[in-house]
Order: sequence, then C-alpha cells, then structure tokens
Amino acid sequence: MNRLARWLVGMVALGAVLPFAGCKGTNILSKNEEIRLGREVAEEVEKEYVVSRNPADNAMIESMGQRIVAANQLDWPFTFKILEDSQVNAFSLPGGPVYVYRGLIDLSEGDEDEIACVLAHEIAHITRRHAAKQYSQGVLADIAILIGTQGAVQDIAQITSLFVSMRYSRDMEYEADSYGIRYAFRAGYDPNGLIRFFTKLQRLEKEGQGDVITNNLRSHPMTGARIERAKKEIERISQEVTAELEAQYAARNR
Repeated sequence: MNRLARWLVGMVALGAVLPFAGCKGTNILSKNEEIRLGREVAEEVEKEYVVSRNPADNAMIESMGQRIVAANQLDWPFTFKILEDSQVNAFSLPGGPVYVYRGLIDLSEGDEDEIACVLAHEIAHITRRHAAKQYSQGVLADIAILIGTQGAVQDIAQITSLFVSMRYSRDMEYEADSYGIRYAFRAGYDPNGLIRFFTKLQRLEKEGQGDVITNNLRSHPMTGARIERAKKEIERISQEVTAELEAQYAARNR
C-alpha cells in the first residue's frame, strides 16, 4: 500500500469514529491535513496526466496564479500547472494544487482575464475548503468501498479520480464565483473575463459540443441565471473592492 493509500485508510477509520463527519459544512480535516492530502493526490494526478513542459505557458500560468495569491494575501502553498489534455476543464485539490487543461487554455484564445478568472475560481474552492468539506461529508464512503477486506486500497487511480472529478454543490459554485471575482479584481484582472468564459461554455453546450466540457465544469451548466448572477456580483464586488482600496490608499497618505 503506498503513502496515499495508507493515509486514506487512516482517514476512513477516523471518519468512522466521528459522529459529526457527515454534518453539513463539517470539515474533519485540519489545514495541514488538507495540504498533505492535496500533495499526495497531486503526485497521482501527475502520473495519470502529462504535465506541460512548455516554459512560456508554465511561466504564464504560475505568474498569473501567484499574482492572484499575493494580491489577496492567501496563506496556502498554491501551485499552478497545465495538463496536456484537450478537454475543457480545470480543477483544484485540497491545500493548494491547481490544474488547468490545455483545452481550456485554447478555448480562452489568449484572453488572460478569462484564464485568471478561472484560476481565481479554483483558488476560491481551496480557500473556502470546498473539496475537503465534500471529502468529509461524502467521499469517505466512496473511498471505503475501494478498500478491500485486507485493508488494501484496490485502485489508487480511482481514488485520485474522485478528487479530479469532484462535483460541488450549487452553493459552493456560487461562493467560488463570488470569491473568484473578488480575487481576480484585487489582482488587477477584468472580472468580466469570467462572463466571457461562461458565455463560451454556454455556446459550446448550445452547439452540442458539451461533451468536450468535463468534470466539475459540467456539473452545473452555464445557465443564463448563473451568468446574470455573476454580472451582478461583479458590479457589487467591484464597487466594494474599489472603496476598500481607496480607503487603504487614503490611510497610507494621511
């Protein structure tokens, strides 16, 4: 049994003795445990997928991600990588790893604001600890199924796929939209990039090409209602953040 398998077996056992593990909003993982879990799963992800070796692309995605992190003073060990896969997708793991598929980069057509808003959305899933909460509430049961009678995990790739294909609740997606808008705007990116990206996803679905959109990006279709909600959030959050930044500037220059 490898490290990830042993750790997950222990977490399943822990979940079995915590009666509150399934309660809504409960997270049985500490921050350090989330970081450890994310790193372990990231190792498996990078065995299953080809990580980009394009220096320019890697520098771009890392620079954009870290710019968002620094502007919002986010205290997590974030990493940002591109996976060479034509699917339109992006996902994050507990504790910091963020991955963007090549298909999503191509769909953006070089629009850095779109990419930044996607990164900010995934960053928000991490800071709001959504994957860890999902893990605490339900994925433990799925992992338990993968554990044999001798205590061995049958297929580590299956466990990894549970995190890669994590589907969040509508409320979690909305929260990630809102926080992602705030994070992107504070970093100097145009939050309307999120609207442009959502509109492209919506167009693909209407054209019958929704099969290229995978995992968590498909779990909640790009409905007009979600796009309109995001527009209102952009207006509200832009005003709030602008006022905050102006107040900070005034305080520094008294």
